[in-house]
Amino acid sequence: MPYYQQELIISQLFIGVFFLEVSPMNNTINLKSILLDLIDQLDENKQTFLLNPHSDFSRKRKFSFHTLVNFILCLEAGSLKDELYKFFDYHLDTPTSSAFVQQRSKVSYEAFASLFHSFNAATYDRYSCLYKGYRLLAIDGSSVSIRMDPLDSDTYTSSSQGKGYNAFHLNASYDLLEHTYDDVILQGEAHKDENGAFNELVDRYKGNKAIFIADRGYESLNSFEHVVHSNNCFLIRVKDIFSTTSVTRSFGIFDDDEFDEDVNRILTRRATNEIKAHPEIYKFMPKNQKFDYMDKENPFYEFSCRIVRFKISKDTYECIITNLDRDIFPLEEIKKLYSMRWGIETFFREFKYAVDLNAFHSKKHNSIKQDIYARLSFYNFSERIMRKVKPKQSKKKCIHKYQINFTRAFHSIRCFLKTKKGEQNSPDIESIIAKEIEPIRPGRSDTRLVRRKPVVSFIYRLD
Repeated sequence: MPYYQQELIISQLFIGVFFLEVSPMNNTINLKSILLDLIDQLDENKQTFLLNPHSDFSRKRKFSFHTLVNFILCLEAGSLKDELYKFFDYHLDTPTSSAFVQQRSKVSYEAFASLFHSFNAATYDRYSCLYKGYRLLAIDGSSVSIRMDPLDSDTYTSSSQGKGYNAFHLNASYDLLEHTYDDVILQGEAHKDENGAFNELVDRYKGNKAIFIADRGYESLNSFEHVVHSNNCFLIRVKDIFSTTSVTRSFGIFDDDEFDEDVNRILTRRATNEIKAHPEIYKFMPKNQKFDYMDKENPFYEFSCRIVRFKISKDTYECIITNLDRDIFPLEEIKKLYSMRWGIETFFREFKYAVDLNAFHSKKHNSIKQDIYARLSFYNFSERIMRKVKPKQSKKKCIHKYQINFTRAFHSIRCFLKTKKGEQNSPDIESIIAKEIEPIRPGRSDTRLVRRKPVVSFIYRLD
């Protein structure tokens, strides 16, 4: 489904929900109500997302469309039979694994993508999660392993060690202040294009003015200008001045120490003698270098940026290209902003392991994508609850400050989400989260040995 069609559906879902300014006391109840109301609206428009809209979900079954969506949102890493029993409170008429598989195969993953976007639109905090008036959006990619299948040309690829694997590549835009995923693009690992995904994420962004922060893999003049044309700002780490493939080096010679300089060039694909003689004015771009804002009718393009180089250790420097105003964001602010980008690495790890992203309950691509978008919605739902909760600090004299135990919090919030509307035994989720804490231990010198976890066997989980 084209993204503009998704936007139309999201706006329709959004209109059907009544929104309140929530206080910390009723934050969780309101968030749950909004999510369930959006699922109701999705149910009312389910024909848009059914593979056979004239026949699918036409009869009343235990697994209605609404129940199916809610169940997939609450899925954990257990066997499918165990997950069904937990969700349906161990009733004798609990649906079978086969019934679930049949029902989910009728629904396009785009239903869950629309739910993800509509929930974001309904619940994003537009006022408090800003830095000097900007949203801080880190863009990065991560591979999500799936079942091995060498015949799947879209997801199968070989590693540097020669071992093949299958995966989807998750290109994400992550809000560093709200700790939520703003937008994602899924690609098959074999055909991933991180720069193309970056440009698409930027082009379709329509929120508050933002600073897009990215690492060296997104070093591209084309990507810089996509951000400029979106009327936003960028802060992207690039290769250092001594690298032969660095964008910085292509602009000329700079000091081999810290600096903060403006660069202005006219980009062109022409290679006349005048252009070659004035590298301080022109920058030649070969035809194989993608640039969306230059063609035969417009052979010249005015490019401006700011290049910042600063020391991070005795012999190590970082180089940043940005279009941020120097008066508002001096060199020290640039350092601070880029250091915040590393938060996305932690959140990717939480997303994969604490939210059970690696535990899929299907082999089929459509169902796997359902799980991914469902986990994204659940992650954002959980983070928006946790952001309002202050962890209880120990009354005893302690050398550490404490933070929420995120793994325990995710489990508790799943339990909270499973309780049906009107049930009186809904847990006091905010108090539980505030109680489940762990110490913050900054500055650890020992490297943690993290082994990449393989995808869990589908047959094992089906039970």
